[in-house]
Amino acid sequence: MAVDLHTHSRASDGSDPPQRVVELAAERCLTALALMDHDTLAGIPAAREAAAALGIPLIPGVELSVEWPTGTMHLLAYFLEPGPGPLQDRLEALRNGRAVRNAAIVGALNDLGIDITIEEVEVESGGDSIGRPHIAAILVRKGAVRSMADAFDRYLADGRPAYRRRPRLEAAEAVRLTTASGGVAVVAHPHTVAGSSEGFADAFEAFVD
Repeated sequence: MAVDLHTHSRASDGSDPPQRVVELAAERCLTALALMDHDTLAGIPAAREAAAALGIPLIPGVELSVEWPTGTMHLLAYFLEPGPGPLQDRLEALRNGRAVRNAAIVGALNDLGIDITIEEVEVESGGDSIGRPHIAAILVRKGAVRSMADAFDRYLADGRPAYRRRPRLEAAEAVRLTTASGGVAVVAHPHTVAGSSEGFADAFEAFVD
């Protein structure tokens, strides 16, 4: 049985529309799929319609970048339904924070002599949640950098000249909001949270009420 519980669509930084993500899952004979776009549930209705037509169980959810003592942690909120709710109601504010940050990044790149506009970034995204990968893609296309990785290494990563922080939920608050919304919180990329079994134990102990 093959499943994929961490996918993205063009609603955030994925390459395909939500319905195409489901179609690709069906083509690869997956038996379940979770759509986990960054800070948005906008792709869930289209994905759910496609999943129902193809007979694939779809888990709705969202991926959050949250504050953690050692940096940024990625948290997956599974079984999060579109509509009102404790976490759902915070997603718009998180996307607004992204918008402010993106404009600041574009301004910083302009100051560095790179011709890029926020309108280009919005077109590149085509979705509800715009992030640094969309900016990086434009830099690659314009020849300002060699690759997506080069864009981050030279300009967009933490500590680079065009990096700008954005507001994020604290990790414990994000877990609490997920639970209050009927969801299940799971740490994505756990190897980035701690480098030892003791570190993992300390991290997960912090989430126990």
